Amino acid sequence: MKTKITLFALFSILFSFAQKGEYDLLKDHTKTKILYNQVFDISKITKTKKDEISAMYFRQVYHEIQRADFLHRLPKYEVLKKEADDAFFTKQIPLSILISEVETIKSEALESNTISKNNNQFVLNKSSADAFQQHEITLMAPIVSKSKNKSVEFILKDKNIFNTTSKKIQAIYMSFTDNNLWLTASVNQPISVDFATSGKKSIFFKIEFTNGESAIIKSTLEVQGSSDLANRNGNEILAETITASVPFQGFGENAAYLGQGEYEIYLDNVDQVLDKPIFLIDGFDPGDTRNTELIYSLLNYGDTDQNLGDIVRNEGFDIVVLNFPQYSPAEGVVIDGGADFIQRNAMTLVELINLINAQKVGTEKNVVIGPSMGGLISRYALRYMEQNEMEHDTRLYISFDSPHLGANVPIGFQHLFNYMANGPLGDVTLQGVVNSVLSSPAAKQMLLDHFTGHLQTGSATEFDNAIQLPTGAPNFRTAFQNELNTMGFPTETRNVAISNGSGSGMMTGTPGMFVLNDYIVNATDTQRARFDVRFTPPAGVSNQLVSRFRAQQFLFVWLTVFSSQANAASPATSSGFDSAPGGLFNVADFADGGSGNPTLDDFLSNLAIDRFCFIPTLSSLAIVNPNWYSTVTDASITPFAATFVPTENEDHVTLSAGNVEFALNEILNDPLSVEQPILAETILIKNPIKNTIEMYSSNLLSNVSISIVDTSGKKVFSQNNISIEGNYQLDVNLSNGFYFIKIESAERSFVQKLIKN
Repeated sequence: MKTKITLFALFSILFSFAQKGEYDLLKDHTKTKILYNQVFDISKITKTKKDEISAMYFRQVYHEIQRADFLHRLPKYEVLKKEADDAFFTKQIPLSILISEVETIKSEALESNTISKNNNQFVLNKSSADAFQQHEITLMAPIVSKSKNKSVEFILKDKNIFNTTSKKIQAIYMSFTDNNLWLTASVNQPISVDFATSGKKSIFFKIEFTNGESAIIKSTLEVQGSSDLANRNGNEILAETITASVPFQGFGENAAYLGQGEYEIYLDNVDQVLDKPIFLIDGFDPGDTRNTELIYSLLNYGDTDQNLGDIVRNEGFDIVVLNFPQYSPAEGVVIDGGADFIQRNAMTLVELINLINAQKVGTEKNVVIGPSMGGLISRYALRYMEQNEMEHDTRLYISFDSPHLGANVPIGFQHLFNYMANGPLGDVTLQGVVNSVLSSPAAKQMLLDHFTGHLQTGSATEFDNAIQLPTGAPNFRTAFQNELNTMGFPTETRNVAISNGSGSGMMTGTPGMFVLNDYIVNATDTQRARFDVRFTPPAGVSNQLVSRFRAQQFLFVWLTVFSSQANAASPATSSGFDSAPGGLFNVADFADGGSGNPTLDDFLSNLAIDRFCFIPTLSSLAIVNPNWYSTVTDASITPFAATFVPTENEDHVTLSAGNVEFALNEILNDPLSVEQPILAETILIKNPIKNTIEMYSSNLLSNVSISIVDTSGKKVFSQNNISIEGNYQLDVNLSNGFYFIKIESAERSFVQKLIKN
């Protein structure tokens, strides 16, 4: 006869898996000495087997087994994480093996009182034969998610082979093809592989045991490397290292350090002489996932063969790409350049500008393009040089969807991710998101609202729900914005801005909307998680729930064993940022690189809306207005001489035909040269065209050259020594599509987009 369990007793039992030591009396009754009930099964490893094992999934399972092991046979997760972090410096992709047997308490054992709780500890009242269910786990995978290069060197070190069973490994094999051509994976010996293309790669592992058993595991690795197109500088990356001359000490640092960068010069396709530099500055990139070739590919637009950099190189300009890598400026100090203090990265750009100015030929002035955070780095560097009487020799600064007044990540997501990462669950995927991304110096400087500004005193995860948004990271956000405002913008350059946010007030979702409304994710038969997430509330609304997480276990009824929630309040002047007009961010990108958390995967795939306002339109244009939902009009006051603002919100740092045309007009037509006549004012071109281009000039233009390039930068038409006065027709034979026509005289040039249909 089953013993009736009171609701109070049930709650005590269910709460226990979040407590330490309450399962200790069951240790001697388990065969494996690993009782999984001691942790929340985020990986779902005891319920389902994944077909593909990503690095983060492997690390999540390892983290759970390490904490569930009574005998503490595995090093703490931080040891494995450090091994993965060191891969950026060793240039090797570490592999790891995890072989284990674990147990879970059967739900029937609790119902039948085979296992009960006495004095806050679980005890076994009957035979253990039917009390536990055993699970076998055999995993092998890289412990980093990505490789920046197509040439990859793997290594399996003996210290990264973890085995809590009596099984003995006889041989290990790897295969990189679907037909499973196996290569022997010798311990402590590198294995080099050249992948032909970038993208997600499957890696097959086979482990043979001395008892005759074997296991085949499929894993994945994201190979980024260069683009699938031929490297624009040849067959290899030619990046060189540069170190700043001016050190910077950020808040919380014990010393000032010199910034470091990697740069590569892509010479023009006309004379191959460094004489017309365009600097392209990388933006926010935690973990240095982009090399110089991938940064260059940020200039892609439309189809994959369209690139703004290729177009201007065909016009004689040289592209100088600056990346901010991970580096170690002092023993024991590691700086993640892609998420470092903006000021230190700016000093690296100052150094590069000085270097290129010393090397370039002729008198052509520079152009600087800063996408995203790169726009802030560029702004700071150029203005710093002016204030310190350093010649930057730059005529044009293009800010590309940069957060001049701050960036946004929904505070509801921040609370949820931080709690799941650093609370009792210990989600390693979200630990990376929170600790390396959201808590990076750059994120703390840029984010208008930051979870650290909302935390209760003494708590790492719980919010003080009386704090009104926006509240930035203490000692970071306000200090940086004040410094930036005091410096202002460069004064010796023409400053223009491209926004990806709508200028017409178009929203993404609505303020206060539910992104998830009491959504349930089942981890095991007896464990589940419940999620509530909302966008920040409408103007003037206070104490609105924006995030709630509840972990529950089942025994007759579902009971919450631990939970956390966050409320938010919007000021009277504006609704929260999450649905404001702006450049968009995809929430799924938070788990980029392969999630180790099926619970998070389930969460992300069921969002009511998958994008949020990342760079508010007003921020990208530096328009100060207390209402972030305001439209952009001719009366809007911006420090930029010219702007491009779309009517609809676009994904952050997206190039389109429209903003490419805007950028080309700025780059190829120098408005600062006021002493020269502006050819654009005298030429009118009829659009769209057919087989004839019709144009009109009010003045006589002699000895004019006309060239047409397609969107990939390929020149498809060229004619010289033309005279234009009044109406003029030019016969061309073009396929349907977009083109750029350049009309050039001895004094001036003019570029306009053509549409052929």
